Amino acid sequence: MAGVFRKVYSFIRKDFWRKMIALFFALMIYAVVQDLQQDGRTVTDVPVEVVLPPELVSIGAPEFRVTVRAKGPSRGLAQINPNDLRARVRVRYQDFIAGQPCKVRLTPDDFRSFNGVRVTEIPSSESTLVLNLQRQVTRNVRIQPKFDKTRSLSRDYERREVRCIPAEVQVTGPEQILRSLKEVSTQPIPLDESVVESFETRVELEAPEGTVISPENVTVQVDIAKNYISRRFESLPLLFLAQPGSEQRRNFELVDPNKRVTVTIYGQQSSTLALQPEEVKPYIHVSKLTEPGIYTVSISCYVKGDRLDVKDIVPDKIRVKITDRK
Repeated sequence: MAGVFRKVYSFIRKDFWRKMIALFFALMIYAVVQDLQQDGRTVTDVPVEVVLPPELVSIGAPEFRVTVRAKGPSRGLAQINPNDLRARVRVRYQDFIAGQPCKVRLTPDDFRSFNGVRVTEIPSSESTLVLNLQRQVTRNVRIQPKFDKTRSLSRDYERREVRCIPAEVQVTGPEQILRSLKEVSTQPIPLDESVVESFETRVELEAPEGTVISPENVTVQVDIAKNYISRRFESLPLLFLAQPGSEQRRNFELVDPNKRVTVTIYGQQSSTLALQPEEVKPYIHVSKLTEPGIYTVSISCYVKGDRLDVKDIVPDKIRVKITDRK
């Protein structure tokens, strides 16, 4: 056995460099022959992923697709999928210049090889990617509650104070977008006629396109209160309330020239708006005025309906002259 190893060693040692040169050229010829035997194919829609540093963000398509020329075994080329050759390129922050497009040049080495198929050529028209890059910044932005405009509370209730917890959120995105961003809206908060008291709800925020917000949901507290309004009824006639039969013995006459009254009613909106003028009756009570003379009498008012109050009567007093009937 030792004699065999000695013979092999002697063979290799004899004319060693000449044998190495012959082996090198043999390998080269083999590689050329193999390359000549490979087929070529044009592959379209090969995806290119651009990896950006965390300080930058791309405005526009985050992924590009290009057409390449690939070579490989016939079987591999027939079965190749564009995603199998996906490229991945990185952009350095040092390559970014504010206000200018960033150009990234593709080379065959940026693409994957698959089952012996590799990218050998990229058309010059597609070998350069143009990126619109901006600095990525973060700032606090206030929250604006938004309500569903297709629904509303009943007329007897109104929305008062609305609070968001937290009142601001962090927004991360392109510098140009955040420079003009004043607020972030919530998803529409539903309000309908079934809501009759204050409530608290969890609402998702609407992130502007190209941005990320944190947190994505906030708590919204909505104060609901009864809706009261005032309504004024003008030029109402003044009624006299007297003891039965007293009008047969006495004359009642208003001394003041203005014999009309203005009444302001305060109450829940639906009841107040439904009130008719004839249902508002200002009056004076003259039952206790038994002797002839001139009296100053307070004016009262009767209102038909519930949840209604008399807020104001003008004038609130009036002079009445009482005389005996002859």
